[in-house]
Amino acid sequence: MRVLFCGGGTAGHVNPALAIAQTIMRNSPDSSLAYVATNEGIENKLVPFRKYHINVIGLKRSLSPSNVKAAYLTLCAIRKSKKIIKDFQPDIIIGTGGYSTYPVIYAGSRLGVKTAVHESNSIPGKAIKMLQGRVDRIFVNFEETSKYFDAKDKVVHTGNPLRSGFNSYERAEARRMMGIKEKYVVLCYGGSLGASRVNEGALQLIENFICDSPDVLFVWATGKREYGRIKEILHDKKYDRLENLRFSDYIYDMPEKVAAADIVICRAGAMSVSEMASGGKCTIFIPSPNVTDNHQYKNAKMIGDAGAAVVITEDVLYQLTDTVRDLLSDDKKRLSMSKKIRSFYVPDANKRIYREILSMIHSR
Repeated sequence: MRVLFCGGGTAGHVNPALAIAQTIMRNSPDSSLAYVATNEGIENKLVPFRKYHINVIGLKRSLSPSNVKAAYLTLCAIRKSKKIIKDFQPDIIIGTGGYSTYPVIYAGSRLGVKTAVHESNSIPGKAIKMLQGRVDRIFVNFEETSKYFDAKDKVVHTGNPLRSGFNSYERAEARRMMGIKEKYVVLCYGGSLGASRVNEGALQLIENFICDSPDVLFVWATGKREYGRIKEILHDKKYDRLENLRFSDYIYDMPEKVAAADIVICRAGAMSVSEMASGGKCTIFIPSPNVTDNHQYKNAKMIGDAGAAVVITEDVLYQLTDTVRDLLSDDKKRLSMSKKIRSFYVPDANKRIYREILSMIHSR
C-alpha cells in the first residue's frame, strides 16, 4: 500500500504518525510511505522516510493581520498538496493534527483519495474538527472525544498508537539493567528541549527532599536547551555529587527508564499520557500552559478527575515536594493510581488502526 502522512508542529503530532508507519511496515513491508512536512517543523528531524514540503502557519484566535497571510498560505498549500498527491499516488492519506494537516487532507478529499485523521488529545484540535465533514475516518485516543464531533458515524475509538519499546521491560529487569540499588525511583522530564518551570520544580525537589533521601534515586532529563544552566546550578550547590541523582540533557532509552520508575513527573501531552497509561505509572502531570487550546491541562484534568494521576499546575509548583513525599509513603495510593491510569490505555491501538486502514483501502 501507499500511505501519505501529514501533521506536525510538535512531536506529539508526529509520533503517532511514526507509530502507525512502523505498524504498517511491520505488517506490509512492501508499502511505500511519504510525509508532507512543513519547512521548519520538527517532523523534518523525526521522520526517517520520504518527505514533501508545504508552507503553512496557524490562524490566531484574535483579529490579526497574520491571519490574512495564514489564509493565503493555506490556499497555496492546498494547491501544492494536490500536486504532491498526484505525484505520490497514495492509497490513503493519514493526518495526525496540527495546522499542516488541513491542506493535505482537504486536497486529498477533493481528489477522491481515502482520508483519515487521528486525534490524540482529549479535546480535538481546530484542524481536525474542520475536517470532520471531509474525512472517511476519525480515530480518537480517548472514547469521550467522540462527543465533540458531529460526524459520530466516522469516529472510531482506537487509542493512541505507540512506537515499539514501551511495555518491553518489567520493573525489576529495568532496575537491574540500570544498576539501581535505591528502594524508589522518581523520573522527571519536561520534553526534548526542556521546560524551565518543570526544571525549577525539580531543583526544589532535590533541595527539599532528594538530597536527604538516599533511598530515592532521582532520574532527571533537563532538556537540551536547559542542560548547561542546570548543570551549572547543580555544580554550584554541589548537588552534582549526590549518588542518588542522575541527570542528563535527554533520555534516549525512555521505555527502560519509565519501567524502572515508581513515580513519573512529566508534561501532559497526549503521547506522554498514553505512555504513562501503557505502563500503569503513578504520574504527576505538570501541564504546559503554552500549547494550543490548553490541550495539556485538559488531558491532565480528565486523568486527574478519574483519580488516575496528580495534576500540579505551574502556579502551584511548590506542592511538588510534598506530593512526591506523600506518594512514596503510600504504596496503596500509588497502586490505585497505577490501576486507574492503565484503564486509559488501549493495548491494541496500533492493530486497530492498521485494520481500519486496510478496511478503508479495500472498500473501494
